[in-house]
Amino acid sequence: MRRVLYIWLPQLPLDLRVRKQDPRLDAPFAIISEIKNAWRITHLNETGKQAGLTPGLSLPDARAICPTLLTEPSDRTREDALLRALWRWADALSPWVSPDPPDGLFLDITGCAHLFGGEKEMGEFAQTRLSDMQITSNIGIADTKTAAWALARYCSTDIQIARAGQTKEALSHVPLEGLRLDPKLSSSLRRTGLKTIGQLSDIKSAELSRRFGLSLTKSLSATFGYAPDPVSPKSADTLYAARMTLPDPIGFKDDLLNVLERLTASVCKRLEVDAKGARRYYLTVRCVDTGDHTLQIGFARPSYEKAAIIQQFERPLDELKIEFGADWFRLKAAHIEPIQPFQISLDQHKQAEDDTSRVISTLGNRLGFDRVRQFMPVQSHLPEREFVQVEAIDRREAVIWHPVPRERPIRLFNQPERLVILEPGRPPKRFQWRKSVYSTYKAKGPERLSSEWWQEGGGAVRDYWQVQTESGPRFWLLTYPGSDEPVWYFAGRFP
Repeated sequence: MRRVLYIWLPQLPLDLRVRKQDPRLDAPFAIISEIKNAWRITHLNETGKQAGLTPGLSLPDARAICPTLLTEPSDRTREDALLRALWRWADALSPWVSPDPPDGLFLDITGCAHLFGGEKEMGEFAQTRLSDMQITSNIGIADTKTAAWALARYCSTDIQIARAGQTKEALSHVPLEGLRLDPKLSSSLRRTGLKTIGQLSDIKSAELSRRFGLSLTKSLSATFGYAPDPVSPKSADTLYAARMTLPDPIGFKDDLLNVLERLTASVCKRLEVDAKGARRYYLTVRCVDTGDHTLQIGFARPSYEKAAIIQQFERPLDELKIEFGADWFRLKAAHIEPIQPFQISLDQHKQAEDDTSRVISTLGNRLGFDRVRQFMPVQSHLPEREFVQVEAIDRREAVIWHPVPRERPIRLFNQPERLVILEPGRPPKRFQWRKSVYSTYKAKGPERLSSEWWQEGGGAVRDYWQVQTESGPRFWLLTYPGSDEPVWYFAGRFP
């Protein structure tokens, strides 16, 4: 008979902070999430519980009860990364492992329990190893996935086992939520007086399906093993990483680069074989006196080029202070994406894109990728909406500027500057801008633009004029037709 083990990690977000020895955990501390437009407590440490707080409280109510409460929003990215790491670790217990986000793991342990001395011993082994990693866990073992899930989450003991063939008896006192039903269906069942799975199992399936629908009977059949509910294993994502441990610490830059070169060669070789590249690389350097230091670099496009990676790491290594040496190194590639190879000699456009990506990568690693920005075209007839600024690293495809039928200045003022009219006209014959006086030689216009009808607050109708001055500069002037007094603005400058 098939057997399933479920590992529930009820305090996974808090365990993430415990593993990092967060000093805030000595005081009342909670993880909060935005639920139904309100910040609420989802996980709470023991000190917070002693202060009278409970999960589910809104943040204002919690602060009223405990003014010294410290909080932090849930970090799903880091929590998912920890769950995926535990997913890979669970291969030591069973080859059939499936994650149950955000805080659980399913293991098909059919034929595996005897290797640990039995199911109870296997559960104790798993819980001990998790405890060594400072992770809280509850374990349920049963014939089906849903039964093991319910035992782990709704039983008082840390390890709850339903013997083979006795799933119905083991779940008789488990609340309805153990069936993983829709909340509305669970509420409807409770209104009729049904509170436990045992009470449901005493009612005929035909009556339940007629009153509450087929989803309830299907869930009961899967829970009791009448319908198949297998653990679908999913292999963990390939981890592109390499590490090196040295017998003696090193500290000279040449030695560090030699280690980095060997790690890079190992990681890049695997990426190249799989035709993939990484946008981020993390180098962890463990110093004997100051602990771990993580250096990171990024690329505008996925890359597995060994020389480029080493070149980008040279500056962070120069800034790293190593006094007594480092003896442990680890290089990890992240944000993996497939790479399509191309022939440089036959595709010069691709070569130009690579050159641009290298410039963006170098500037981003030195200044910060959030400071390297690029213009992208937008379809609009209004000059201020014909482009948008984006972070250059977020650019997923080549920037193609299509020729527009209207000539536009190379420099556009976000806020047009008002002109001083010395000799009126349309456009003005003489005007002053920034303490300089200009005379109109010839003009072209007007180009009348109205607001976009689907946008709110688009502004009034405006006329633009191209003005060639006698002194040489060519300006783009703006006025609003229909105004009582003609007011002119400086909107841009042509090359």
